[in-house]
Parts: sequence; structure tokens; C-alpha cells
Amino acid sequence: MAAPSPSSIADRLIWLRRPARLVESDIALDIKVDKKAIASGWERMVADNPRMTDGPCLHVLGVRRDGHGGATIHVTRTTYRMAAVRSLGITTGFVGLGIKAIAHWRGKCLIGQRSASCATYPSHWEFAPGGSVEPGEDPIVGIGRELMEECAARPCVRPKPVALIFDRSVGNWEIIHDISMESPPDAPPNWEYSSLRMLEGFQFPQPTSPCSLAMIEVARRVITAEQIQP
Repeated sequence: MAAPSPSSIADRLIWLRRPARLVESDIALDIKVDKKAIASGWERMVADNPRMTDGPCLHVLGVRRDGHGGATIHVTRTTYRMAAVRSLGITTGFVGLGIKAIAHWRGKCLIGQRSASCATYPSHWEFAPGGSVEPGEDPIVGIGRELMEECAARPCVRPKPVALIFDRSVGNWEIIHDISMESPPDAPPNWEYSSLRMLEGFQFPQPTSPCSLAMIEVARRVITAEQIQP
């Protein structure tokens, strides 16, 4: 899969010099399909993978650059099934808010191969970890939690948000964080990744998620900054 062109990245990438600001609204998600179709699709997904659980998540109403190296993200609460059933071709109108990381150690980036039973990008390689922004949780705290839960690794310092990217393939906004790890992880601690490895350079194994291909520009900047630090 070819990397996205610079022009295709530029219109969906916002560089951050400070954390994005989340503003929660009581405007409900405008569901585009019959709720019975959503319920039926979710039941099929849980039957296929009983480890899937529903729960609160955030739907993005809009994103605005603030002109000061940041962005404002307007969100409202809904449930995870609205995101999951999109993989079945059920259009709910949901736009997710996720967290991802360029987790690195000694110039190498952490990547993982998603489990075949994941709802999005099954069996694809991606920058690890990643997850959803949970309502009421600081995304910076959330990505540190995901690093421990999905990769059994710890950050050296507080994760730093460096970019906001729109993943057109699944319709999610993702807050990308720079995480310097204490040490590289060993084996995946749970089912979400089937394999973890440290990547030197930016030639991903295949298949690679389109979002991670678009994140390579961010990773280059993160690794370059690490290498020039005294």
C-alpha cells in the first residue's frame, strides 16, 4: 500500500503545540439508520467476539483550529456500538475521537499487528498503542493507560500531544501523542494485538492501516526531535 501524498495528508493533519481542548455538548448523535439494524449488527459482532463490550464514547460534532497551535474539538456522548457496527457497513453517522501514539525507544517506534477479531483494521499493522477517548478522561492520561493495557509498557515522561489527524478510512479523528518509553515491550498482554515489534525506519510490514501510513510524517518529526536532544 503506497503512503499518502503530502497534499492528501495536509488537509487532514493539524500540528499541535499544546493539547487540544475538548468541549462537550448535549447535542445528540443524529443516527442515520434504524436502531434495530444497529442492535442486530452489534449482537452479531459480540457473538463472533464475546470480549467486545459496549460503553460510553465520544462522537465528534466538529473540529476547529484555534490559531495558537491548538484545536478545539466539540463532542457529545454516545456508545461504542455506534462505532463498531460501521465495520459491517451500517452507516450510523458516528465520527469517533481516538488516541494514538508514536511510542519510541532509542530511535525505534513501537508497532503492533491488530487481532483478526478487532472491529477496525483487523490483522493490520499500526503504530501502537491506540484507543478511544473515554468521556471525562484526559486524552493524555488515556494514552498512557492504553500503553500499559495494550503493550505492557510505561512512558518515561508524561505523553505529549503533537498532532490531530482525520482517518478517512474509518471516519475518526485521532489525537497523536509522543511517548518515550522506559523500555520496549515483550509480548502483547491481551487479545487486541497479536504481535508487537520495534520498527527502525518507516517501512511497515503489510497490511498496514491507512491511518498509520498517514502518521509516518508525525513519526519522523518525533524521532528526529529525540535524536537531536542533548
